[in-house]
Amino acid sequence: MPAHHEYRKEWVAAGYRPDMASAIAVRPPRDTKFLRVYHLTSADYAMSSLALGRLKVARFSDLNDPFELIAVNFKERPVRRVARDFKSAYDAQTGLLCFSEDWAEPLLWSHYAAKHRGICLGFNVPRKLLQKVRYEGDRLLARLEEDENPMTLPLELQEQLLCTKYGRWEYEHEHRRFVRLKHAVAEGPIHFMPFGKELELAEVVVGPECSVAVAEVRKLVSSLYIGAVTFKARLAFKFFKIVPDERSVI
Repeated sequence: MPAHHEYRKEWVAAGYRPDMASAIAVRPPRDTKFLRVYHLTSADYAMSSLALGRLKVARFSDLNDPFELIAVNFKERPVRRVARDFKSAYDAQTGLLCFSEDWAEPLLWSHYAAKHRGICLGFNVPRKLLQKVRYEGDRLLARLEEDENPMTLPLELQEQLLCTKYGRWEYEHEHRRFVRLKHAVAEGPIHFMPFGKELELAEVVVGPECSVAVAEVRKLVSSLYIGAVTFKARLAFKFFKIVPDERSVI
């Protein structure tokens, strides 16, 4: 089946990047109150998420960047202690869902989708629930003023730390949705966020090296999620990118 090249203009007009990978493979974008974002994972986790209709909530203590929530300059000794205490306290109460703006970057598939053998889940998420990550070359300089509570970081700095990462992570183009653990579904120490109006499954991209047949994934998706599309990805022929396999687009 031919890809839908006519949709690209609509995605660009809605504010998405001109080279967005899904622009020719899916339907036109939702209204501007929503943002299409992507979560890459292994095939097993993806199929489980699809079958159960939920996404695992990540914890800051389990993320692959050890500088999460402590991206401050530790020049002053009191800042070190307070920053680490902030990370521990925040991690105990709040998790997050991590998304990328696009799935065309090969490193995303290598690092998060089992070396291209995984699956990418695309969601429509209300923009008001998402926060965009900032990438910095230097750590944030923080000082504790004498009139401030010596046991806490200033609120403005806390908000910065939630969405600041080292510049080399910029390829992720990450957006985050923070989740209070008490509002998530708990199964022992693990928490989940159900699919729904605020986490609407819109597309499923089967990785280039994924062993699960696209027909099998499509059958599962179409039986549970009206309007969601499923297609296969491949290596681009001319660029270092992952792109839709147009033969799999319906």
